[in-house]
Amino acid sequence: MSEVRIRKMRDEDLPACMAILESWNMAPRPPSSDTPSLNVPASTSPTGSWPKSTAALSVRVATLSTRPNAPETASLAVNRSFKGGGVGFLLQSARLDEMRRRGIRRVRTETDRPETIRWYVERLGYRIVGTTPKKHGFSLEDVDCWTVLELDLITT
Repeated sequence: MSEVRIRKMRDEDLPACMAILESWNMAPRPPSSDTPSLNVPASTSPTGSWPKSTAALSVRVATLSTRPNAPETASLAVNRSFKGGGVGFLLQSARLDEMRRRGIRRVRTETDRPETIRWYVERLGYRIVGTTPKKHGFSLEDVDCWTVLELDLITT
């Protein structure tokens, strides 16, 4: 893979980023009669008002939410053709650095994919703090809960 440059997401990146999220069943969707309340907060939507980062060429998508009292990272996705190339680690590092610059001391994330849980724990130092039930078929449809992970940004 050629050199990767991390930059802020631009409006013109949105269609490609949404396609990446959709390929993983992670694209934001509005509430409906079947799923009146979604697990994904509105602020993590690529069209929300919080800062986002994406790899150049829309290789991966990552958003961060800095809602008061609930700092979290959400929506880290990779174009399948680039999976395993280290871009996700660069993106995650960039968004954690941004949170540290904002004075955030602890961050949470939720995922349902076993390989992603292992990656967060083994590679990034997160710890598993619990689970929470899913309210819809976002991400893996056959998994009925999110694994909740936390990271202390001061010691990492």
